[in-house]
Amino acid sequence: MSGFKINFSLKPPEKIVPFGKNRDHISWFGLTDGELWIEVGERTIYEYSDAAVREWGWVRYNDYYLSRFLEDFSEIFGALCEPVSKRLYDVVGSFAADADEWLGQHYDGSDEDFFRFEDEEYFPLTEWFYRRVFDSGHLTGGPFIGCFRCGDNVKIYWESDYKLENGESIWKYPSGIYELPYAEFTESVRGFLEEFYKEMDAQTELALQMDWGEVELDKDYLARENVERKSCFDSRLGLLFQPPSDRTGAADWNRAEALYDKMKSEINGGI
Repeated sequence: MSGFKINFSLKPPEKIVPFGKNRDHISWFGLTDGELWIEVGERTIYEYSDAAVREWGWVRYNDYYLSRFLEDFSEIFGALCEPVSKRLYDVVGSFAADADEWLGQHYDGSDEDFFRFEDEEYFPLTEWFYRRVFDSGHLTGGPFIGCFRCGDNVKIYWESDYKLENGESIWKYPSGIYELPYAEFTESVRGFLEEFYKEMDAQTELALQMDWGEVELDKDYLARENVERKSCFDSRLGLLFQPPSDRTGAADWNRAEALYDKMKSEINGGI
């Protein structure tokens, strides 16, 4: 039994607030409005703390359009299927903090610095990491979430330092690392998408049958988009099951590791 599970619930179409200044438009994206939470072992990503629920009156979990999560999460699948080196896999949990500290010492925000960090010398230092991470910028204090494969395993990493005025985190579990077999991870993702497709088929059918009154809904386009979205996400899902040897553009791990060693040395005062 996998300790990783993506859970969700969709709002009934009649309870979804339409878009637009006059609240007069609805779409497939809008119909994905609901709650989302991710079980990772004994912890949960996207679960708000008791303090945040009390102070803000929010629901318990990430309350937004699921399409946004699907788009962001599936965007990293191409990089995720390519294993990272064991050396870098072992430091996934501390890498972002180290990189921020190192960049703080070297990057002053100038155009000259920007291009210096985008060139060949420095780009591999962080590129391998951030290709496998997505943010939750649409949420207040949303966590960064990353997935990293090495051999037959995958690590799930998440981090948010956003706090209430009293210093408490808005998330019940603001950060963590969880490791599980890659095969279990991919099957769990497949199961989530299959359940989501099933629910969205039903959601779309209900929306097509409803009389929306003055709310604009292109029902023909909605039916087509539901099929097209499923095809798009299926295509991205297929990347997770693609053999790594078939991937192109693999990272130069020796170079990335050498830059990591240089970064750690300079953080510790080395030359």
